[in-house]
Amino acid sequence: MQSIARKASLSQATAYRHFPSVDALVTAYHEDVIASLAEHGERSRKTGKELFEHQVTRWVQLQDVHGPVIVRFWSQRGFLERLQAADTMTTLSCGAWDRALRGVLDDLALPDTLLNVARFLHNSLFDPREIMDLTKAAGLPDDQVVRRLSDAFYGALTGWAVR
Repeated sequence: MQSIARKASLSQATAYRHFPSVDALVTAYHEDVIASLAEHGERSRKTGKELFEHQVTRWVQLQDVHGPVIVRFWSQRGFLERLQAADTMTTLSCGAWDRALRGVLDDLALPDTLLNVARFLHNSLFDPREIMDLTKAAGLPDDQVVRRLSDAFYGALTGWAVR
């Protein structure tokens, strides 16, 4: 916290007045990122896959700036465990993505009962670590990351539904 306060040009006492711990600060930071993504989706009039890809584009852009912080403090628990426990960040993330995920299910003529499957597959494919790997290590431009991951998501969701 001392290092963070120094970089923010604050006293350590001031930093602790707002955030009792580094974890609390990072959680608030991550919540702000997810809230900005949710607002981005809410402002859009797009639907279905078009809305989903609109959200994915924003998510990929956010990783360039915020991904390293998000990844550093990424949960060690699995997505389904966090979903069942109503984990705060998982609940916020679902709120930011569910409208778009439901639209994809509708466009693919899949039942809404697959929403948790869509959430799980989305969480797996759109992990910030993998996005940063594709943009930085593989050197793919953002639009290619969006296209390839979105297509992989649609294929995985359709394949899962066939089972």
